[in-house]
Amino acid sequence: MQRPVLFSRAALAAACIFGLAACKTAPVAAPIAPAAVQTSMTTPDEPSKTLPPDLYKTMPIYPGARIEHVRKPKGAMREILFSVDAQMPRMVAFYRDELKKNDFHIASSLIMPARKTWSCDFHYNGRPGSIVLYPSDQDKSKMTIDLIYELPANLDESMIEPKEDFDVEGPGEIAQQTPNPSEKEKRN
Repeated sequence: MQRPVLFSRAALAAACIFGLAACKTAPVAAPIAPAAVQTSMTTPDEPSKTLPPDLYKTMPIYPGARIEHVRKPKGAMREILFSVDAQMPRMVAFYRDELKKNDFHIASSLIMPARKTWSCDFHYNGRPGSIVLYPSDQDKSKMTIDLIYELPANLDESMIEPKEDFDVEGPGEIAQQTPNPSEKEKRN
């Protein structure tokens, strides 16, 4: 080989070796931690444990149920958690009967006896909701009632058309009707 080519290849190989050696010995930058997300110090619960006024007026509440949490609305939905010292079969029977009596339409229900849970989806006047019964996390001898429902819509009264009430009494005599005009009369 020619000396200039051999010399340039040797110089290139030396540069590669020194470059790789420099990469290995260079300090590795510490990974940058993601910025800490500041969590809100506010509670997801309402300040009181009373039933909110936006709950269905005829919503059945199991006798003896105590309100544990009233969650602040998330979007158009609200959640209320109750605790009660009762057995699931009685609670299921209560809600099935009382929802029907109060004109709630049950869309679906599912019972899982092994897990001691029951869920029921319903709607009332177009507002959906659901009830889930399950053992309490703190005390397995108690049951939790998880009620989730849609908040009522805020309707602008000025946009609602007035209801028309007619004072028609019937049946009565048929009003005088004009006879159908003949084809000849229509042309004239």
